[in-house]
Amino acid sequence: MILKALLAELDEELRRLLAANERASAGATDNETRAETKWDTCGLESSYLARGHAEQFKTRAAEVHNLRGFVAPDYAGRPIGVGALVEVEMGGEAMLFFLLHCGGGIDLVVESREVTVITPESPVGAALLDQQVGDTFSFRVGLSGKILDVE
Repeated sequence: MILKALLAELDEELRRLLAANERASAGATDNETRAETKWDTCGLESSYLARGHAEQFKTRAAEVHNLRGFVAPDYAGRPIGVGALVEVEMGGEAMLFFLLHCGGGIDLVVESREVTVITPESPVGAALLDQQVGDTFSFRVGLSGKILDVE
């Protein structure tokens, strides 16, 4: 259920990146952006922007392709790894994190529960890796939590 919601969000991001690339590409080739002097770089800047959007699209499309085939392992009773849904308590508040290699920072609402996607490279993700239910973890100075549940 969470993977499906995440894929929908990432598909929308791909649509936005493609549209941004098309706008920047059109700006790079438009007659209005043709250089009139050697200091006029509007068309060149638009082409750089288009290339950047194309690279982002290519990277994100590969991540989405890999995610479509991903099957999250069952982490019950095992150390946390990629694909784990982890419930933690931090600062008196329960939070849900879904640990994946892509999509970090995306917040989803699934079955009335807010889930934040994190990556192993993030501070929280790195702190949770290889931990188990009942363990405490800390990241950055003074921030800590306790692992309540792992799926």
